[in-house]
Amino acid sequence: MCPPIQSHLIIQVLPEQSGEGKNGTWRKQDFVIETESQYPKKICFTVWGDKIDSQMMQEGNQLNVSFDIES
Repeated sequence: MCPPIQSHLIIQVLPEQSGEGKNGTWRKQDFVIETESQYPKKICFTVWGDKIDSQMMQEGNQLNVSFDIES
């Protein structure tokens, strides 16, 4: 079962990284979101490729995210 989608605040946008691989050029960028709960958590996630260019991926924006954390 997938966890529910929740809205989280993007609190930090880290620099874009890129390189060359056997399949061509790659791009990725890390974003830090903060959960909205009694004890907020900061979570870093990575976005690959053209999704980086989305207008939603800016500091201060709310983003709908679903994630499941395992150890």
